[in-house]
Parts: sequence; structure tokens; C-alpha cells
Amino acid sequence: MLHTVRPLNKSFCLQVLCEENYLKLFRLIPNIRQNDFTSTAIHSDVLAIGPFTYTVYLHQIAHNTASPQTRFKCRIYLDTKSIEVISVDGDMAHGQQQTASPKGILNKKWALNYFFEKWLMFQQDLSRSEERQPQVINA
Repeated sequence: MLHTVRPLNKSFCLQVLCEENYLKLFRLIPNIRQNDFTSTAIHSDVLAIGPFTYTVYLHQIAHNTASPQTRFKCRIYLDTKSIEVISVDGDMAHGQQQTASPKGILNKKWALNYFFEKWLMFQQDLSRSEERQPQVINA
């Protein structure tokens, strides 16, 4: 049911969602502003660096290399403190965007970024649960 969330003012809500996702990502990768993408929760591959933007692939750190990983291609805007998902697993064709209606493009962007929010929340919960696990000390 949650995947069918349809806000009335989708463009405004999309901007708010992208800003909230930036804050969630910032909790997982706290040194983004210093060009440091080190994190214990997620892995990032920087594709391009601009004066106020990064284009990156984000995915979960693989504990089991046999399972497929969801990869998000994102653009991080440091000046507006927002992050926008460009594609998930590279399956968003640019040719489809050119022929789609503006409403269709907005709906696709909403779906991608809404899914990214849920993924970020899952990664935050996962990293919190790993921090709470008792550490075994060999004496």
C-alpha cells in the first residue's frame, strides 16, 4: 500500500523528499562535504565531481557477494542539501525520458526517490542494529 503514495503537490513533495534523503544519507556518510565517502553501512563509487555536486553509485556493503545488490545512481547537491536518484540498477533509459510526458517523468522521479528513502531507512536501521550487537572479546 505504501508504494502507491500519491501526494497532491508532487513536485513540492519531491523536493522535500530529496532534502530529507540528503539528511538520511548524511547520517550514514557524515563526511560527504569533505569529499570523504567512507561509511560502514553503504558503499559509494564517485562517478563525477562538480563544484557543488557529486554523481555517485550507492549500494549496500556486500556481506554475501552471491546476492545481487541494489545500486542507486544519484546526484548529490551540496548547495541545496538534497540528493536526487537518477536511476536504480541502471535500468532507466534516457530515451524513455525524452518521449515521456512531464507528468510521467515526475511520477518516475517520485517513485525512484520514494524507494530510495525506504532503502536509506533500512540501511540506518541495519547500521543501528549492528552497533547494538555485543562484541565478543577474546582474552
